[in-house]
Amino acid sequence: MFRNWDFERGVLFLMILLILAGGVFIVWQRSIYEDLSGRIKGSEAQLAQMGDLAKEILELQSDLESDTIASGKAGAYQYVEDQEVQSKIGKKFNIAPPQKDPHPSESYEDERYVLTTALPDYDFTRQEIGTFLLRLEGNTTRMKVTRIRLDLSTRKNAGADAWKPTFTITDRHPMAVQGG
Repeated sequence: MFRNWDFERGVLFLMILLILAGGVFIVWQRSIYEDLSGRIKGSEAQLAQMGDLAKEILELQSDLESDTIASGKAGAYQYVEDQEVQSKIGKKFNIAPPQKDPHPSESYEDERYVLTTALPDYDFTRQEIGTFLLRLEGNTTRMKVTRIRLDLSTRKNAGADAWKPTFTITDRHPMAVQGG
């Protein structure tokens, strides 16, 4: 069959063979392209998720840094006293030693502080109390006022809006990991 071929037929056969090989190569490369395109879409979605997660982590780190107690900038007693001063109530409360309430199965511990009015002639308006409570809970996520008791002031010449508050403040924090 190939004996009677002349040069032109040989070149034509070679060209047809190259065209067929090129077509097969194009089809093969297109399947690789489609596979890679599908993977790129999945990779882009994963990259977007990683970006969102990184953003959340940065926001949490920023929140932790601005959280007075969680960042370690102040201890519980100092924090409460600072909030008394900053809310313009002044250091007019006695702070009882904390009562610990561990929750080891959930890896946190609560410390409860009871604040009572330091002297009988101290009383506060609802606005002063509210400002103090707002400041107390506003600068940390760890401390929350978990109980409030308001008794009407019995001080002579006390106004109708004069109160003797008692607060229970809970500081929830992670338990210290004990190494063995």
